[in-house]
Amino acid sequence: MNYIKDENKIYLSIDRGEKVNASLLKVCEENRVEFGWINGIGAVENPELGYYDVKSKEYIKKTFEGDFEIVSLIGNMSFKDGNRFIHTHTLLTNEEFKAYGGHLFETRISAAGEFIITLGKIRIDREYNKDIGLALWNCKEK
Repeated sequence: MNYIKDENKIYLSIDRGEKVNASLLKVCEENRVEFGWINGIGAVENPELGYYDVKSKEYIKKTFEGDFEIVSLIGNMSFKDGNRFIHTHTLLTNEEFKAYGGHLFETRISAAGEFIITLGKIRIDREYNKDIGLALWNCKEK
């Protein structure tokens, strides 16, 4: 993995075999990011995706075997329980041009991974919402 910082952006290239969310988190920790908006493209293998079932308050998880193109990856870095937290969603396609998408738990780069983190100046913390069952952004004035 290598990256370069330019004012309010970090440009990141993740190497083959490296994990996407783990790499994004490492860069955010190294640069003491308070908030970041993430976009990316590339190619990955064996991604684990999820769909959140609001009724059961649980993720339905599925690992997709094989290689996939990242058509779009979007997400953010905020704070959860006092620690930096990466939250990403992605849309992927396979060799048959079938698309799959959802919450990205994790995946490894298979060919290339190009990402940008746009930095915010304020910290956003997540707060557990018992009705939803997830830790959501708390955007109230502090």
